[in-house]
Amino acid sequence: MIKKRSVFLSFIFLGMLVIPFTMEAQENQTLYYMGLPQSRLMNPALQSSCGLYLGLPAVSSVYFHYSNNSFSPDDFIFKGTGEYADSLITILHPSYNIADFLDKLPGRIYISPEAHVQLFAFGFRSRDIYFTFDITERANLFLSLPKDFMTLAFHGNNAFVGGTADFSDLTFDMTEYRQYGVSLSKKINKDLSFGAKGKLLFGKANLSLKNADLGITIDEGNVFTHTLHSDISLNVSAPITVTTDSEGFVEDLEISEEMDTDDGIIDFIMNTGNMGVAVDLGAVYDITDDFTLSASVVDLGYINWKQDVYNFVSKGTFNFEGIDTSPEFDVNDDRDLGDVAEAMLDSIADIFKPLSQEETYKTMLPTKIYLGGTFNVSEKLNLGLLSRSQIYKGKIQQALTVSANTNLGNALMTSVSYTMSNNSYNNLGVGLSSRGGPFQFYFVSDHIPVTFNKIQFEDNGDVTSFPFPTNMKRINIRFGLNVVFGCNAKRFKDKPLVL
Repeated sequence: MIKKRSVFLSFIFLGMLVIPFTMEAQENQTLYYMGLPQSRLMNPALQSSCGLYLGLPAVSSVYFHYSNNSFSPDDFIFKGTGEYADSLITILHPSYNIADFLDKLPGRIYISPEAHVQLFAFGFRSRDIYFTFDITERANLFLSLPKDFMTLAFHGNNAFVGGTADFSDLTFDMTEYRQYGVSLSKKINKDLSFGAKGKLLFGKANLSLKNADLGITIDEGNVFTHTLHSDISLNVSAPITVTTDSEGFVEDLEISEEMDTDDGIIDFIMNTGNMGVAVDLGAVYDITDDFTLSASVVDLGYINWKQDVYNFVSKGTFNFEGIDTSPEFDVNDDRDLGDVAEAMLDSIADIFKPLSQEETYKTMLPTKIYLGGTFNVSEKLNLGLLSRSQIYKGKIQQALTVSANTNLGNALMTSVSYTMSNNSYNNLGVGLSSRGGPFQFYFVSDHIPVTFNKIQFEDNGDVTSFPFPTNMKRINIRFGLNVVFGCNAKRFKDKPLVL
């Protein structure tokens, strides 16, 4: 039998590995046409107009991203009705009908955060070749939740009496790794440039869920009689300790004691046991002096997980006497949430008896394909169009961005963009790059909040309020500081932005 509290604490720990890095798999679309050294992250054929750049440690590029296809902040916090018309309420408020929230959800809910921190980078030009090197800490998460999961959480098993709660769309993948990258871009002739980037990857932690079948059937005659059918496997590479019984079933799972020591934490951070490789490929072609096309494939690669590896498997049909979860999730109930969570965890542990193995495995990176084009309106203004497709485990997420980009000399570059992505059509983006001496600061975001609600708190008559963004399914921000030398905005005919 699994010790439930140990499992719960372990998943909290694994979640903590994700959260700091993933409140950020996507690059800023707006960044592509800004002519920054970091633009090469999306197409290795792009060349900076600066002959030499140095990315300051840990501050040259900081990026985080979050997206989903289903809900915005104003789906959770909104103005009430009736006696609560002058107040903001949440979906858990007694006056709100939770069915209204569930009706808005699609059959499959995607949540995809990602984060990058560039630890070090530099690049330089030698004639028609541009060379770069960088070290980056990266993390990404992909979560797919079936709508039945949310329905069971809020309505309990009564919603599925005589039927089945289908969880076969449940997917969870989290990866944190360090990347060492070397790239070369060469101008083949005056119109054509090619670029390639090789990456050596060292995985730190991974959770990868493979779900062939998962669901719970509720007996029509007795809502307490459940049948769980499962064919799932969870691969884990993380500093945990697993204890099994003589048949290989998990008895205990807890965080490794080594993580309580400084040496253990350092060993985890500097882990080189999980190695992988990846490649970026790109091209830029000037059709005319004013019209340019570009294309790239980014993060085509994998990681082999060999260290601290565990495989949890649950396959078969399990009959069990469950509990009516409806009271547990009654939003009007004032019982302690911790007791509810522990009761659920006890039930899951009783019926879900995973078999533990220790076999190495491989995960692929989310691969991105970029197709773009620009038209130079003048020497200081161009218009850009960029398509992005992310492919991961047979699923595709797409985005389309149009932008207007200006270059007011080397001192100031700006970009304004509009992006359609993930059933979201209100994504306005901005990019700004400013240079003073050798220091180049930049800020880029594809999703600037444009609508807000005001949230107020009152304490002893003192009212505090702050704006809260609404109607946003995506947000991303990248900022950083480069040291640049030998910049010449007039060096290329297709100035200012696609080089």
